[in-house]
Amino acid sequence: MSDSTTRRGAIKKLVEAAAATAFPIYGQNPPPESHHSPAPVTKQAASAYKFQYFSADQLRTLDALTETIIPADDHSLGAEAAAVSEYIDAIVADGPKTTQQFWDGGIFLVNKLAQGSFGKFYEDCSAEEQIAIMSELAGNEDDLSSPEHRFYAALKRATIDGYYTSKIGIHQELQYQGNEALGEFPGCQHTEQA
Repeated sequence: MSDSTTRRGAIKKLVEAAAATAFPIYGQNPPPESHHSPAPVTKQAASAYKFQYFSADQLRTLDALTETIIPADDHSLGAEAAAVSEYIDAIVADGPKTTQQFWDGGIFLVNKLAQGSFGKFYEDCSAEEQIAIMSELAGNEDDLSSPEHRFYAALKRATIDGYYTSKIGIHQELQYQGNEALGEFPGCQHTEQA
């Protein structure tokens, strides 16, 4: 037996041993319950989301803020219908104390601006008043030196992320149909010019 055969045999045995210890089910059939089925995997129906961090007052403001950024229109529903506040709540609830304080402070700041300008909370302002406040928050969007601009940047990013990962954002707004197998692939349709 040559040295290369011995080395190959030794390497093969090492790989097989590693696979057996690292992946104990490697080469075994999965249990029957793991096969794909048209029935739902969960045994219980999905329950309504329970807010984990924001208060009811904060949520009213947050819903109004996100709806100002992505409002409902003729094409699709807005951020409030897409439950963007649930998305933001889940992230903030799991975030560090500094993130929670940042969002608390941002929502407080927005309501302080609304009360100073219009004598009412942000969610109670008219659409035009809300846009005026949002414009003030956006100001110079690239200048993140002020708390208003930092909050606006975070709010805008979270609203966009939450909306476009929701069923409404993906299917109604973007009209994503999902991955589908094509019965035929037509290929490129351009013609060469002489």
